[in-house]
Amino acid sequence: MALVIYPNGNITELKLNKNQHFELKTMYHLLECSMVQAIPLKNGRIMWIDEEGKFKPHRMNPDATKMLQDAGGMLDDYIAGTAFITEESEIE
Repeated sequence: MALVIYPNGNITELKLNKNQHFELKTMYHLLECSMVQAIPLKNGRIMWIDEEGKFKPHRMNPDATKMLQDAGGMLDDYIAGTAFITEESEIE
């Protein structure tokens, strides 16, 4: 099950039907961007963020930042904007 984590603290679960996958165009839409960055997490999931999110007017995403730091990310870094968390098997 995928998660969309918004900077305002809202989290939305997205479920796929059998044999469905998330495509890049879906990620671009969810993240409101044209370039995504994949960040592997220690639990085997993948965090997808806007590659250029910090160059745009944005809000820090505290929940996604905590997840990244808990997964071994840089403690002095942060996630800007919306984050999308998936299993590797959910991506096409």
